[in-house]
Amino acid sequence: MNEPVVLKGFGKGIAVILDSSCDFDIICDYFKQKVINGKNFFSGYEIPIQFIGRRLNSYELQKLIEIMKTFGGVHDIIFPWDEISFHNLISTSEERVEDIKEEKLNAKVHKGTLRSGQVITSESDLIIIGDVNPGAEVISKNNIIVLGALRGIAHAGISGNKNAVVFALEMDPVQIRIANIIARSPDEENKREKSIAEIAYIENDVIVVKPVSQF
Repeated sequence: MNEPVVLKGFGKGIAVILDSSCDFDIICDYFKQKVINGKNFFSGYEIPIQFIGRRLNSYELQKLIEIMKTFGGVHDIIFPWDEISFHNLISTSEERVEDIKEEKLNAKVHKGTLRSGQVITSESDLIIIGDVNPGAEVISKNNIIVLGALRGIAHAGISGNKNAVVFALEMDPVQIRIANIIARSPDEENKREKSIAEIAYIENDVIVVKPVSQF
């Protein structure tokens, strides 16, 4: 059997080549050992990284990120968008999501809940693996993906990109902005009873929020 995990440097980043046929638990064990043995290689505030050879779902991606942060001292991870696609994070076959996937952009990933007063910004796409609590703010020049509850403020397309979107597994923000357009959270009586994954985007110069299945 080929080695389940191989690390290669590219520029200032790291390529992680994963065996597509290997059990994911074995992948994790090998990857953890690689990270521990090469901690100086991984250590840094922001690490550009590519996962190659295996399509990762959101759980698998989060698991590998946890290993890098716990055992490698990595703070933030930047992914080339053609390697970690929007399709890997939310399961939908709608054409608009496929359009996002094809953009050759970078994504900044932050793992952990954002509390009141915290602000995370990104020059590209921004992925939050955790909740955004009231009083916290996430800002991106492009798309914002929250793999958790969005209860704070999200401003996507801050440079004027009206094609940007905001996605959250639970959409309950104080405010959403896309480019120069603002939408506020609905009144309590108009809120949904059940939490569902939703996406916000601009349509006819108005921010529309829909379940991902209807996007």
